[in-house]
Amino acid sequence: MRKVLFGVVPVIAALLLAMVTTPAQAAENPLSTTGARGLVNFYSGEVEVCDTRGDGRRAVALAVNVTQGRILGYPVDKNGANGCTPQKNTGYGADFDPFWHTPNRGDEIHLEVWIQDGANGAQEDLASTTLYY
Repeated sequence: MRKVLFGVVPVIAALLLAMVTTPAQAAENPLSTTGARGLVNFYSGEVEVCDTRGDGRRAVALAVNVTQGRILGYPVDKNGANGCTPQKNTGYGADFDPFWHTPNRGDEIHLEVWIQDGANGAQEDLASTTLYY
């Protein structure tokens, strides 16, 4: 009985540790710039942008799955105030595109975050990074 118990306890402990530590590492990888923060949620594949200043400018994020050659998400926080906007209602993602595919493990994702003044404003304070899903 002791041998079985000593064999089972480490396995259960390892599983619990994996469940506790994996979400923080895999759920988000925020990228920030002046006035905006963007992230890719690695569970849903959704992209989110957050306006970090109430300055009237739009916060924008663009995530491209380079491996598949597809836009993963393009959320825009249009109200120019503090808050976050997920990719929903942007025209990209599984809700809108019947050919949309969830990224695969190891896919290369290029994430850009910026602010802009109005719908046709130029990109300001652009930040970009490459992630692996």
